[in-house]
Amino acid sequence: MRIAIYARYSSENQSEKSIDDQVRVCQRYIESNNLIFDEKHIYSDEAISGSVINRPGLQALEKACENKEIDAVAVDDLSRLSRSNHQMLTLVNKFNFFQIKIISVSDGIITDDDNSKLGIHIRGLINELYLDDLRKKTMRGLEGQRLRGYTTGESVYGYKSVPVGEIRLNKRGQPKYEGMVHKIVEEEASIVRRIYSEFVEGKSIHTIVQGLNEDKLPTKKNRPGGWANSTVSRILKNEKYAGHWNWRKTKNIRDPMTGKSKKFDRPETERMICFKEALAIISLDTWEKAKQRWKQMDGAWPMRTPTQRTSNTQKSYIYSNPTHLFAGLLQCKSCGGAIVQVCGKGGGYYGCHKAKRKTCTNKLTIPRKRLEELLLENLQTKLLTAENLKYVYENIEKEVANTLNQVPEELKQKRQIHEKIQAELQNLLNFIKVGNFSKVVSEALTDAENRNERLKSEIQALEFQRCNAFKAPPKEWIAFRLEKLFDTLNKNTKASALALKDLFGTIELEPVPGECVVECGKLIQNRAYYLAHSNIETLALLDQEYKGTNWSLLRKR
Repeated sequence: MRIAIYARYSSENQSEKSIDDQVRVCQRYIESNNLIFDEKHIYSDEAISGSVINRPGLQALEKACENKEIDAVAVDDLSRLSRSNHQMLTLVNKFNFFQIKIISVSDGIITDDDNSKLGIHIRGLINELYLDDLRKKTMRGLEGQRLRGYTTGESVYGYKSVPVGEIRLNKRGQPKYEGMVHKIVEEEASIVRRIYSEFVEGKSIHTIVQGLNEDKLPTKKNRPGGWANSTVSRILKNEKYAGHWNWRKTKNIRDPMTGKSKKFDRPETERMICFKEALAIISLDTWEKAKQRWKQMDGAWPMRTPTQRTSNTQKSYIYSNPTHLFAGLLQCKSCGGAIVQVCGKGGGYYGCHKAKRKTCTNKLTIPRKRLEELLLENLQTKLLTAENLKYVYENIEKEVANTLNQVPEELKQKRQIHEKIQAELQNLLNFIKVGNFSKVVSEALTDAENRNERLKSEIQALEFQRCNAFKAPPKEWIAFRLEKLFDTLNKNTKASALALKDLFGTIELEPVPGECVVECGKLIQNRAYYLAHSNIETLALLDQEYKGTNWSLLRKR
C-alpha cells in the first residue's frame, strides 16, 4: 500500500520543528507496518490555520489522490486535516470517494474501518471545541490589552505602534514588551488632514488622488503605483482619525461551503466604545462634514452597474459632482429625461439626453453659457435684488434687536447675583482669617469661586452682545456685491452649483415651437425657444414667494 504523509501547524508562534515531529511519528508507523513510502509524497502547510480549507499542501495532496499516486494518507492526528468538524468530515468523505484511507496515528483511527465512524465524529467535535475555546481565550486576552489602554494590532496610516512597559522574556526566550500604543506620525497626519479638507471642500476622490501623486506624497508602504482611489476612500471612512477607536464592531464568519470569510456587524452589546482625543487627527466637525458628503454621494454613478436585481436608485455622477453651474438640475418637460451637454462647441450646448438616443422628440438645443446668463439674470432681477436683500437684512436686524431687548434685564439680574457671590466670598475669607478653616469651608470657597468666574464670563458675553448688535449693511454695499455675482459663482463652480441646486430645485425646460407670423406682407418663422419652470425656495424672511416662475430662454441660431 502506497502511503503519503500530511503535516500542518497553525501559528507563526509555533516551532517549525512541529512539521518534522509529525512526519517522524508517521514514518515510524509506516516502518512498523511495512508500507510503501516515497519522500516526495510528504505534504505540509506551515503557519496556516486548520479552519482554512484552501491550503497549498492539502490541495497538492488532493491532486495526488485524484491521480491515483497513493492509496492512503497518514497524519499525526485528525486535527491536522482541519479543526472544523464540518470541514474535517467533508475531507474524510472526499478521500473515501477517491478510495483513499486516512490513518490518524495518535488517535488510532483508520477511516476504512466500519467501527471508526464514532471515533471520527468524537475527535472532530473535540477538535472544534478546542478551536472555539482558543478563540475565546484569544479574545479575552485582546480585550484585556484594550482595557489596559494598549493596541491590539491595528495598522492605520497616520499612526505608528510604539512599545511601552516592562520587557519580559516569553517561553522561547524572546524579549516581549508589556504592550504597544499608537502614536501620531505628523508627516502622515498632515496628508490625512489635507485629504479630509479637500474632500469636505467638494473635490472628487479622483482629483484628490491626482494631487497627492503630483506632489509625490508617500503612501504607507511607498507603493510604486502611488495613491489609489480605494486607499483614499478607506481613509475618508475611517472613524479612527476623529478619535473613535472602537473595537469589536464586526466579526468574520467563514462560509462552510467555500471556506471564504465574510464580515458581519456585531450587536451593540458586544462592541467596545472608546474615544481617544489624543489620537484625533481631524476634528469631530470635519468628520461629520465628511459623513454628510458621503451621504450626498451615496448612489451616485459610477458606483456599480445597475441591474434588474438591485432596487437602489442610481443617481447621475454629475448630480453630486457638477462641472457647470446648472449641471444635473435641468429636466426635459416633454419626456422627463435629463437635459445634458450634448456637444462641446463654443462652450457646449444643452439638449435632451433621450432625444440624442432617439427616444424623445425634443431636439431643441441651447448654448450652455446663454442658459446660465439668462437664469442668473432672472435670479438677479426677480429674487436677489438689492431691495429684497436689504429687506432681509433689516428683518434680521429687527429680530436681533427684539432678542437683545431682554438683555438689559437679564444683565441686571446676573449682576445682582454676582454681587451676592462677591459678598459670600468676602464672608468666607473673613471666616478663614480668624483661624476657622475646615474641609467644608474649603469646598464652599471653591464652589463660590467657580460660580463667580462663570457669572463673570456670562456678564461679559451679554455686554458684548449689547454693544455689537447686528446692523443691516447699506444698500450700496449690497448692490456692489450683486454686481459681481456671476464672477463669484464661477470662482468655485462645484460649490456654487450645489448651492444653486438647493435654491432652484429641478428646473424643467419646456420646448415651445416657433410660430409663423406675417409682418409687412412677409411670412416670418419665429425661432423655437425653451420655457423654464422652477419652484424657487425663497427665504422665509421675504413676504413674497416666487413659486412656479417661468422664464423664456431663446435658442441661438
